[in-house]
Amino acid sequence: MTKCVYCSANISDNRSMEICDRCGVMVWGQKMWAAIRKTTDDARDNGDLALYKDQEKEKDLKWKDVVGTRAA
Repeated sequence: MTKCVYCSANISDNRSMEICDRCGVMVWGQKMWAAIRKTTDDARDNGDLALYKDQEKEKDLKWKDVVGTRAA
């Protein structure tokens, strides 16, 4: 179980971001929050959100190495 980065509430479902629904709606609004969650969860399921802990271990690539560079 993860905790919300804003309010530290428990998040019981498996989502790509550590933001609870209450905080997500308060920040972005109901419709935008639903779109953000769907898009990021779909991207995670497709493997497009791979630049985090698991990928860093696989490719020995760090976020600081990618920031400021352009895709080829």
